[in-house]
Amino acid sequence: MVAMENINDIQNAESTQGDENNIKSKNLVCVRFLALPVSYIFDAGEMEIGWGDLVLVNTEAGLSVAKVVGFPSPEEASGLDEIKPVVRKLTREDLDKLASIRAKEEECFQFCHQRIIARNLPMKLTRVEQMFDGSKTTFYFVAEGRVDFRELLKDLVERYRTRIELRQIGSRQESAMLGGIGSCGREVCCSVYLTSFQRISVKMAKNQNMTLNPSKISGLCGKLKCCLAYEKESYANLIDNLPKPGKKVFLEQGEAIVVSINIINQTFVAKLSDRRFIKSTVSDILTEEEYRRLCEQKAADANRQKEQHQEESAGLDSERNRPRSKRRRSSRSRNSRKKRSKPE
Repeated sequence: MVAMENINDIQNAESTQGDENNIKSKNLVCVRFLALPVSYIFDAGEMEIGWGDLVLVNTEAGLSVAKVVGFPSPEEASGLDEIKPVVRKLTREDLDKLASIRAKEEECFQFCHQRIIARNLPMKLTRVEQMFDGSKTTFYFVAEGRVDFRELLKDLVERYRTRIELRQIGSRQESAMLGGIGSCGREVCCSVYLTSFQRISVKMAKNQNMTLNPSKISGLCGKLKCCLAYEKESYANLIDNLPKPGKKVFLEQGEAIVVSINIINQTFVAKLSDRRFIKSTVSDILTEEEYRRLCEQKAADANRQKEQHQEESAGLDSERNRPRSKRRRSSRSRNSRKKRSKPE
């Protein structure tokens, strides 16, 4: 039994090693479909493909056009069960066909929008995507709740006589499809290079010391900005070094309450007991023992200075109270005074 288990382990290890070598030998590319910001890994084979090239790939729904957004490492693709090959780069004929497909998508969009208004459905049509081989057409829409679009689906099937799918998406997916200019002045990240949506929380904005104003921290989709997660770990590490606002700290000037913090400069403003505000750094914070020792040292220095001052003042008082001997005037000075006092 032990020998059989060892043989199985060796076979599994050899198969795993063979799969890793097979992955390393492939020319892997990461592609992003034009409709949704979802990335997939394909094998480009011997084709020379660069970043931003349009390629034709085979999906479960059929042939589709995708954009190359990166080149993954073999480690990133090691957990995939199957890596499909890229069919080809888009040729001039493919680009002409893609232009006609875009015109057909626009016509489908206008017709579907008219039917939505005619049937008074609570939904907003966002985009229409047709597969490259024309086998399927997908209509993406946004709605607050569930929508009964069975009659609309009948209208679309009767008009186009092909496979029709109505897919409800969220506001973030809508922004990724439509694009736009963010508050930073650049095109929104979700429509350019993001391949997935992270979970964004208000705590990220708090850690970055941002104003919790919805218009400041929200994107075009109305949700929290995806860029709040870009420096999440850096701010989390920096904020751990600073005391929280409202916390009592011990400084050389005395006990103080932290009022505000500056995460980038690693400084904070504290309020002393005499209502003075002082700007300090993390290195200025003392422990309670160090603060007590400092207070004792200051008290000892103050007593020493007081005793020294008392000794100096006592010496001055004794010198002042010492009796002074009268100085005898010389006869010369007395005669000169008499001469000045005689009337002329």
